[in-house]
Amino acid sequence: MPSPLAGARVLVTGASGFLGGRLVERLVLECGAQVRVLVRRVLRAAPLTRFPVDIVKGDVTDPQTVARSVEGCAVVFHCARGKGGDLALSRAVDVDAAGHIVDAARHSGARVVHVSTMAVYERPRKGFFDESTADAAKGNYYSDAKLEGERLALARGAQHGVPVVVIQPSIVYGPNAVNAFEMVSELLTSRVVLVNGGTGICNVVYVDDAVTALLLAATNDRAPGERFLISGPEYPTWAEFVGAFEQMLGVHRTVSLSEREALLLWRRSRRGTWLVPEALRALKNDPRLRERLLATREVVAARRIAGRVLPPAVKAAVRAASHAKEHSVGDGELPIGAVRPWVVANMARQARVSTEKARRILGYTPVFTLKRGMELTELWVRWAGLIP
Repeated sequence: MPSPLAGARVLVTGASGFLGGRLVERLVLECGAQVRVLVRRVLRAAPLTRFPVDIVKGDVTDPQTVARSVEGCAVVFHCARGKGGDLALSRAVDVDAAGHIVDAARHSGARVVHVSTMAVYERPRKGFFDESTADAAKGNYYSDAKLEGERLALARGAQHGVPVVVIQPSIVYGPNAVNAFEMVSELLTSRVVLVNGGTGICNVVYVDDAVTALLLAATNDRAPGERFLISGPEYPTWAEFVGAFEQMLGVHRTVSLSEREALLLWRRSRRGTWLVPEALRALKNDPRLRERLLATREVVAARRIAGRVLPPAVKAAVRAASHAKEHSVGDGELPIGAVRPWVVANMARQARVSTEKARRILGYTPVFTLKRGMELTELWVRWAGLIP
């Protein structure tokens, strides 16, 4: 049966990212859509050039660029999100761009599928939460901006008659996910904290289930004006989620801390840790990491430059790290990675996402269990060479 999006012109923002990139693949390969992508850095979109996509170079924060990109489109998938330490720029992406996209969609007659997050809700300590749950308390930039962005999109859509659908995924994982990079890196170089033994609920959704929700939101007649929480078919604990990465790496490097202990570790870690000594310590103590990093072209070039410009003490430290005696480091000798306070709070919660509304209205039925999702993630981890 042909997809409702077959032959339709669609725009994807954030297409060079994890979720947006997978969405583009399925729009082309499964739906037969004519895909246009708006990217700020063309080089980051290089993987997309294997598909017949129309690449527009520009910024979602520029109304004229957005209007030009949306022209002729039936659907706009707004997957872009603010990144980096520039909060003004991040806000322009997370909030202002939502308004630009709805304004442009008004003139082209497009539907807008806006990607938000489950973090916009005040999740309870235990039990289920859904789209009727109260908004998250103010004070966290990410949840504040995502909530404001989706509110702006919905309000402007209602004002101008633009069909807007908001999708709020839980933690999205899978091949090429940033959290996969981070988890593998942390488990190779440190011990990972499990708050309260990892008994908290880790609400996760495999990337293809999340993309399926986006496609349903783009074509369902009852979806406009609604918000939908999206998660996987199961409710794994943090111990199970992190444990899946431990299993693929063949290590056991988690340590259980209470919430109080985890917060104390975080406060201690803020007392003057510097990048260079920490990096050198890691290079010295982990021979596998040292061998991989020192062999990269960037480090080889940097070492040549460093030989000319760095102070003697730093050059000596680099030489020591480069020629350190090969030895294995016991798991007990690895540092315990400090966890940010908001992550501690999230890991302690046993709240579960309810996807009942998405099931009832969109027909959303997630199919990727944690076991299956992690099997596919491991294939990618090995292909990418992240496992030594």
